[in-house]
Amino acid sequence: MCRSRLSNILLHDALFALSILACAVCASSATAQSNDGPEVLTTAAAIRSLTPVQAAQQLPIRLVGCFISREDNSFAMQDETDGIFVFTQPGFPIDALPGDLIEVIGVTNPGDYAPCASATSIRTIGKTKIPEPIPATIADLHTGQMDVAWVEVTGIVRSVKIGPNPIPQHPREGESPEEVASRNLYTQLKLADGNSHVVVEMQEVLDPSMYLDAKVRLRGHCFYLHNSNRQFVRPILHTPRGIKPEILVQPLHRDFEGTPTSVSSLFTFDHTGGTPGHRVHVRGVVIHQRQGKALWIRDKNQSLRVQTSQDTALQPGDIVDVLGFPELGTYSPLLEDSEFRKRGDGAPPIPVDLEGLNMISWHDSDLVRLEAKLLEVQRYPESVELTLEGLNTTVRASLLTGSDQIELPDWRPNSVVSVTGIATVGEGETIPLNGLWWSESLHISLRSPSDLAIITPAPWWTPKRISYVLAAVLAVALGAIAVVVLLSRNRLREQKQQRALAESEFSAILNERNRVAREIHDTLAQNIGAISVQLEMVRTDAKNLSETTQRHIKTAHSLARTALTDARDSIWNMRSQVLEKYDLEGALKRITTQLTEDSEVEVTTKVLGKQRRLPPVVENNLLRVGQEAITNACKHANATRITVQISYGERRVELVVSDDGDGFNTQQVSPEANRSFGLVGMRERVELLGGKFEITSSKGQGTQILVSVGD
Repeated sequence: MCRSRLSNILLHDALFALSILACAVCASSATAQSNDGPEVLTTAAAIRSLTPVQAAQQLPIRLVGCFISREDNSFAMQDETDGIFVFTQPGFPIDALPGDLIEVIGVTNPGDYAPCASATSIRTIGKTKIPEPIPATIADLHTGQMDVAWVEVTGIVRSVKIGPNPIPQHPREGESPEEVASRNLYTQLKLADGNSHVVVEMQEVLDPSMYLDAKVRLRGHCFYLHNSNRQFVRPILHTPRGIKPEILVQPLHRDFEGTPTSVSSLFTFDHTGGTPGHRVHVRGVVIHQRQGKALWIRDKNQSLRVQTSQDTALQPGDIVDVLGFPELGTYSPLLEDSEFRKRGDGAPPIPVDLEGLNMISWHDSDLVRLEAKLLEVQRYPESVELTLEGLNTTVRASLLTGSDQIELPDWRPNSVVSVTGIATVGEGETIPLNGLWWSESLHISLRSPSDLAIITPAPWWTPKRISYVLAAVLAVALGAIAVVVLLSRNRLREQKQQRALAESEFSAILNERNRVAREIHDTLAQNIGAISVQLEMVRTDAKNLSETTQRHIKTAHSLARTALTDARDSIWNMRSQVLEKYDLEGALKRITTQLTEDSEVEVTTKVLGKQRRLPPVVENNLLRVGQEAITNACKHANATRITVQISYGERRVELVVSDDGDGFNTQQVSPEANRSFGLVGMRERVELLGGKFEITSSKGQGTQILVSVGD
């Protein structure tokens, strides 16, 4: 029974409460048109020509036609223009029989697929002949344009099933329960014509042996299964009670004991025309079975897929006879609507080893085996899909697991495997227009997880694991970098604190040295200077003194001048007031000028980089190193040209003092010479700053002193 009619019955019952008033008006004036109301529609064709929106307006109708078939709370009728489906209220009495001439009064109904009618009054007004059906093919029914059409089709009966009617039949007056149960049985046929199929629901109980595999002609109403968008899905035929199929060609009556047909002979050229569409009998060895759905068999020359709902369990190696209807498969024929019978036991079939791509065309639906490289494993709720590389092409394989999610072996990509299973060839491939089709694609259905055996396991170093290791190494490296950065920050913080402490200490020392220098300058140096002046005056007026006295005065004057010079040198060494007024370059220029103002020494000062003030401790020590180097060049090296170069880097400063003096062998400098030249003091100052101190010199080639420190 067409399930769409059940939904129509439930969905449209509510429309009758709204249509009572319109139906009462139509019933009181069945043959007249209201002066103010809409026109009464009187033909099925007029109703079916409405749009769903128009039919939903519940336009009044009055139809006269032949009653053909009845459903629960609905029926089909035919007038001279078309067939139409009519709904009634639940429990509404319908006493008409097929062939009765009836009058229906009601309103239009949009239906769920095609416009139909809702009746509030049904009256039998006589008898008539059931109209001649529309000749149609099963393919015509699949156009979706023959809803409720009374048609006549021809086809071969593929299956006959007898069971209870899905729509219970209500007892009639005086009818016994046994008669109701008998009337409640119905027959469902599957009718085929070429590649087109249709299900037929009959209110009669048929003898399967008379109709299975027979070519029949039958009449019925075409109804459509449709979706919620009013779109056609598939047709179904419904025949009223009392109408049986007319047998045109008797069944071939093939049975399990007859001579079987070879699988290789199916769909081959036969100059006699053969018996297309009818059942065939084949015999073979079971390769595999999906119980209640399909099985695969192999005869002497070829294998075959058999679709069957028979639930009898079979084992690989069983010998079976099969009766079924040949159908075109993707590449090779198959059998549909089949039944089978076990004939005997046998050894499980041996898979065919595929050694080249050209072999797959001969082994469609056969048990095959090949060696391949596993590329990918994808797991889905009810299957596992595998991608393999074998036979110089890509091979697809699948294993049905059901909803149980069976435990699988450790199938890892890049393994070399042996795959055994049922071959399906020709899927997803461009088919030539004519001539021989050599298939070049292969799909393998695994029967169980044991059908895939590992020959060579995949290497442990898979891309996934490599990525994990690299990620771990990267994480460790990032952690190490973070630790180093943290330690470096702590060290820089400590160095900054130490430098701040050193600068604070140096600033205190420097202030104290300046104070002492001022005290010496203001007291000792002034007094010695005064003594020197007095001795000079005495010396000027010492003509009348003895020679010995004059000599002593001269010696005292010389000692006073020497003491004054030493005091001034001490003041100079202790004070850094020159850096209070000038930067490093300016301070070195002033020192150079003081040291060379009474000589012919030429001094050049260069500055490279972006000039800036340096921390006091760095600036003071570089000044003292430069002062010592310039003093050595003037006093000891007999230099005529001195070059002072200061280079400012991003975080470092470099001082180079070079001269063209006598030079010396740096490898043979005595400790006394080191002390006399001040080299030890210069090196100690640079080491105090954590810098680099280098002396480059040789006899007659001058001397270069390089100091590089961070600021």
